[in-house]
Amino acid sequence: MILLELSFIMDKRKKGIALFITLLVIASILSIVAVSFSYLEKVQKDAGATSAIIQGNLLYKNTITVLKRFFPAGEGNIDKLSLIYSMPLMLTEGKSGFMLNLECKPLMIGVPIAWIDPELTKNAPEKKTLAQEVLNSIMDLYEIQEPNHLDELIYQEVTGKRPRNNEYEPRLEQKKGIISKQQFGRILLDYRLRYDDANVYKVPWERYFNFTETDERSTIDGSYLSPELISIAFDIPIEIVQDGWIPEEMSLSQFLQENGISTPVNKKLYSAKALNAMHCEQTYAYKEGHYKFNFDYINGRSANFELDGQQ
Repeated sequence: MILLELSFIMDKRKKGIALFITLLVIASILSIVAVSFSYLEKVQKDAGATSAIIQGNLLYKNTITVLKRFFPAGEGNIDKLSLIYSMPLMLTEGKSGFMLNLECKPLMIGVPIAWIDPELTKNAPEKKTLAQEVLNSIMDLYEIQEPNHLDELIYQEVTGKRPRNNEYEPRLEQKKGIISKQQFGRILLDYRLRYDDANVYKVPWERYFNFTETDERSTIDGSYLSPELISIAFDIPIEIVQDGWIPEEMSLSQFLQENGISTPVNKKLYSAKALNAMHCEQTYAYKEGHYKFNFDYINGRSANFELDGQQ
């Protein structure tokens, strides 16, 4: 009887926590709208795309402010993260025609492409090893025709060096590193044009690699890494991973143990808890047009803001 009462109390507490979290999210997002409305009347008096860009920048700044308050640096909470990942937030206001839709997804689900750089990973060489092994496996799996050349192009871009006399020297014309998917896309286009290999576009690169700025402390999100990466990194058939990997219901260690892998998860590679690292897309209505911008939010800072313009 006592056990039943305790179970009932725990269930009520869990539901209360979930409701509280939901209310916090709604209140936080509403604060974006409240601040934006103070500018909306003034902005709508102006004409053209410039006004829509102004509105987009205001929404972006307000959204980042809310995310910093709700997902502060150094704190991880899988309940709140699960909620924002599973529930796109849409708000409308009929009188002004204002519409806002915010959708966020986990960001660090793949290997940081920057781990290809041995200088960045000198204190954790297993990061370089993992990145190279994943890249090699991808090129074999998707039948890349010139794997050595693609590998070289990626290495040059990541390290900021170019080959000369069988060695690599710094490139002066460009800062090293790949910090966006668009930048990586230019590498793929360069490879495609040089070697006439369309297979490079068959690879879902964002399912295996991450293209945002990283540092020595960066890890892969151990709570949300992609099934494709798990399949390659731990040599498990992709069908098994897709059927059995449920991030919100199990840890990476639990999933691996259930599939016969008892080796401890390397904490230098995979975080033990969910990361405050997400990629967000936000659409909004301005006059008769719809606009979209996207950005990365990583542990209290934003990066890779892009305004896509009218949809």
